[in-house]
Order: sequence, then C-alpha cells, then structure tokens
Amino acid sequence: MIIIGAGIALAVVVFVLLFFNLRPSPNNTAAQAKLKIWGTEDAGILVPIVSGYPYAQAGYTRIDPANYETELLSALAAGTGPDVFEIGNRQLPKWKSVLIPLPTSSAQQFGPLQLAQIFPDIVAQDFVSNGQIYALPLSIDTLAMLYNKDLFNSAGIAIPPATWDDFDADVERLRIVNAQGQITKYAAAIGGSLMTIPNAADILSLLMLQNGTQMIDDAFTSAKFASAGNRGLAAFNFYLQFANAASPYYTWDDGSGNSLDSFIAGKTAVIFAYQADLAEIKAKAPFVNVGIAPVPQAKGGSVSVNYPKYNGFAVAKAGQTAAAWNLILYLTTTPAIEKMYVSGTGQPPAQRVEIQARMNDPALSVFAAQALTAKSWYEPDDAKIDGIFSVAIQNVLRGTEDPARALKEAETAVSQLMYHPKQ
Repeated sequence: MIIIGAGIALAVVVFVLLFFNLRPSPNNTAAQAKLKIWGTEDAGILVPIVSGYPYAQAGYTRIDPANYETELLSALAAGTGPDVFEIGNRQLPKWKSVLIPLPTSSAQQFGPLQLAQIFPDIVAQDFVSNGQIYALPLSIDTLAMLYNKDLFNSAGIAIPPATWDDFDADVERLRIVNAQGQITKYAAAIGGSLMTIPNAADILSLLMLQNGTQMIDDAFTSAKFASAGNRGLAAFNFYLQFANAASPYYTWDDGSGNSLDSFIAGKTAVIFAYQADLAEIKAKAPFVNVGIAPVPQAKGGSVSVNYPKYNGFAVAKAGQTAAAWNLILYLTTTPAIEKMYVSGTGQPPAQRVEIQARMNDPALSVFAAQALTAKSWYEPDDAKIDGIFSVAIQNVLRGTEDPARALKEAETAVSQLMYHPKQ
C-alpha cells in the first residue's frame, strides 16, 4: 500500500507539472511568493498538487477538523496564519472580516461570467458578496439518501423513493416493531435532534427549502422561516412526524443512539448523509451493502432542491493577495487539476465539466447531479444555527413546547445573530 501510494503521489506531481507548464506564467510577484495553505481534508492528494505548483513555493497543511477554527483564529490573530485557508460554504459571514476577495485586476480575467461557466450556481450563492468572489471550491458535496440494499430487498422495495410521499410509504414497510410496540429495526434516521442525527439541522433546512420557505428577509436582517403564511412550520411538522410515537410514520427517537452507528450496525435502513460520510461507513462496515440515491423531492415539484456542504479556498487579509489568488484560480479552475483531485480523493466534483463527466459514475453520479440543483441560505453563524434548530427539535420531542412556538423561538434566536445586513 505504501508503494502504491507513493506511485500515485509521484504521478500526480508529474501530471501537475505537465499541465502547469501548458499555462501562461503568473506575474513575478506570484513567482517569488512562499504560500501557506491550511485546510481540513486529507493531505494525500493536495500536498503533491500544491507542492507541484511551479509559480510559487506553496505548501499545504492539514489541521484536525476538531481544532481547525481555534488554531486558525489564533494563528491569524498572531500574524502567523496561512495565506490561503478553507472555509465552509455556509461560513462566509463568519470569516468575511478577515478575508480579501478576488482583486479587481484578476477579476478582469475571472469574474461572474467565468464563475457561472465553470461552477454550478450554488458557488456564486455561497461565495459571492456584493459582486465580489471570496472563495472557490475543488469539490461540492450534497446531502444524499444512503440506504441498506439488503434491508430494502427484504422489504420488497426495488426502487428507492423519489418523493417524500414514496418515502412515507416505504417507512411503514421498512420499520419493524415487536409485540410490545417497540421499534427493533428503524426505517430511517430522521425526526431527531443533533443528539442522535449529526445532519439533523441540514435535513430540516433541506425540507424547508424544498417546501419553498423564505428563510430570511430580503434585507438579510432577520429570519422569516416561522413567520405567518410562510411554509417553514409545515416542513418542521413533516420532519417531526418521524419521531412522533403517535404518527403512522414513527421510526426514530433521540434514544435511538447515533444514526451513523445504527446504520453501520444494520439497525437502520436509511440515513441522510454526505459523500464524506461514506469513508467512515466503508471503514467500519465494509460488508454493508450501501446504496446511494438522490434525496427525495416534493411530489409534483417542478424544480429539484438539494442541500450542499463543502469547502472553498479563501485568501486571508494578511496574506499575499495576488499570489494567493493566482494559486486558488489555478487549483480550482484548471480541468486537469480537478480531474486528478476527484480521481485521487473520490470526492464529488465542483467544475461543470467534471460534473458532466461523472454523471454515469456509480459512486459519484448522485452527488454530481445534485450539485447542479443545490441551494443554501444565508447563515450568520452556521454552527450556532445548527444548535438552535436542534434545541427546537428537542423541545417538541420532550413535550415542553408545541412546534409553532419552538420554531418561532428558533426564528427569534437566528434573527439575533443577524445584526447587520449582508455585506
């Protein structure tokens, strides 16, 4: 395995150098720069790609995701931070004050038109503010339906549900209840809080967006998802029904344990997770017969809506702006680099050309297609909002609040995070 890994790394370096030499050289400032890049993903493929960049001395450092934000903030404050670092697609409001957007001089060669040509619409939605580009990705991951094929086969379900109505019907077929009325086989991990479902807040946001909910006001000053006449409450109630013992679709509760562990153990037929979660599943349970299907959509909906989670490379204000952005543009907009990155990591592509090329890839086709219809919403602090949604879910499940009140309190809490209009 070590020999194979070394061979792959060497091949990557050779190909990177070949493709880089086919492109015009950036300016002399970039050629003389020494650039530091920080991120959370595996260094195996990024180190040879970044170190092979011929126009600057660039190095990639992987930081443990659990400590990433703390270490990054400390380094930036001390003036020892990286020139380029990764931010989540819902984190631009959090990091914007320490970032420098793509300079106007570079934007003449790469602006909104080129962005739309190369990347799906979600990239502009997440990383463009006031017409300025703040980050660019190498990969776009989306929430998908991972299911146990053996459990589906045993339940006589030949085709994964395409709509939420189909999903409801399949829940009743997949769920197994004992003589005491206790669930012994969960149909799906949905309806619970972050206590048991790591992607609970994402699933809820997805349902709201699919239901046409306006999440925030047009001025980006307050949340609206619980407002009268909005569709957020209907989506919230739909989500909660799966953890409501009185519902015919009851199939989960916050005493069910971690959803990913339950799926790995074969106790749960469906989880809603990202491509990034597949590595853990395969590592812990290589013999689980995992199927990958698109997230169900609203019945009769003319437009699909999917939910993204991915990183983009951004430039620190204290970094070497021109050189750093030259590197980001090179890494994220060169088709050859994208192809090597996707092949080397197995992660879903971000560029439209590679998305099209992966449409028939059994491992990536679902994620590639969903990137084209991904949609998110402006979150002033994604981690805090995840917690706010989780508390709302818990309050209803514990019976301390009804759904309308719990969601209204969540709306108020999110609004309190939005002190200023979107900048």
